[in-house]
Amino acid sequence: MKRPVHILLPILVCLTTCGPSKPPVRPTQAGDDPPSDFRVVTGEAGPDDIGHFLAGLPVRYGAALSQLQQTPEYQEHHREMHALWRIAERSHVSLMHNWSSAELTSVIGSGGTVLYPFGGPDLLYVRAMFPQARTYALMGLEPVGDVSALESMPPGELFAALAAFRQATRTQLAAGYFITKDMKVELEHKSLRGVLPILLSTVALIGGEVESATLITAGGNPGINLCFRDAGGGRHTAFYVSGDLSNKGFKGGYREWLASLGGTVTYFKAASYLMTDNGFSQARDFFLSQSHFILQDDSGIPFRYFRQDWSFRFYGNYEHPIEFFAKYQQEDLRQAYANNPKSPIHFGSGYHMNPDGANLLLAIKK
Repeated sequence: MKRPVHILLPILVCLTTCGPSKPPVRPTQAGDDPPSDFRVVTGEAGPDDIGHFLAGLPVRYGAALSQLQQTPEYQEHHREMHALWRIAERSHVSLMHNWSSAELTSVIGSGGTVLYPFGGPDLLYVRAMFPQARTYALMGLEPVGDVSALESMPPGELFAALAAFRQATRTQLAAGYFITKDMKVELEHKSLRGVLPILLSTVALIGGEVESATLITAGGNPGINLCFRDAGGGRHTAFYVSGDLSNKGFKGGYREWLASLGGTVTYFKAASYLMTDNGFSQARDFFLSQSHFILQDDSGIPFRYFRQDWSFRFYGNYEHPIEFFAKYQQEDLRQAYANNPKSPIHFGSGYHMNPDGANLLLAIKK
């Protein structure tokens, strides 16, 4: 049962579906040269404008928000978000996109659904890796959240909320993944709760346009259905589900809902090695049986669980996990890397931020 997300402004209720709509007007991207000014505009802000506001980009509608964008405090927010995006785009996003075009598209094709367990609200990097996917299903424990009526907030409270938002997204933009405990602290601000602010701002950062954002129930778990267009006009759906993937939480309804998406690709990145734990065996078995392709770093499904009905392509190099996860060393994976051809990657992946130590395994079901 879907219900509208009462986000952003008192009069804003986003109830549009993912059906046909007018061709998009490409918004300014954060990676472009900084705008010379932020114009005062009229009209009512929608979810797309809120995403722009959070991303440090000019809104197209929303009189009160555009007035706030004239202030020195907001211009500082713009400069910091612009700098963070520059780092992300140059060190990860563009490199991942180019690598995907060269290595993945011809193998997995375009369209389809990508399942992203433990990805949290990381729409930015799953889209960089799979830009041609039609649907993304992101999973995490962080609450869906909301964005309150920003225009009615006292300026000091609003700018404090923006500072917390920047801190919550800083590691993701700089290193390529979220730190859960940081999100828990920074995204508890009463005006910018949960992952919804990050999802809306991500669409703005990639030059897209949010069409709708609708709360859903996914097998008994709260979630959100976000419909958006990318910078080229392509239409996509991103689901985020706040649910437990351990055996105690990954039960019939949740599993059936994920299966209904028809996912053919599963992506594991910075997954905390949870797939090694027998307390996650049901989810591990599900993703192995559901997927035609699995792309992962060594924090995903341990190599020993892939049976003979899988073939592999090895990228980067694998010697050992980072020190914090040293106990998850996989000797069989290390031997596989040593005994098989491997191709380079030029970007960090997961916990290996240095490309020299990064690894990706593409498993293809025969």
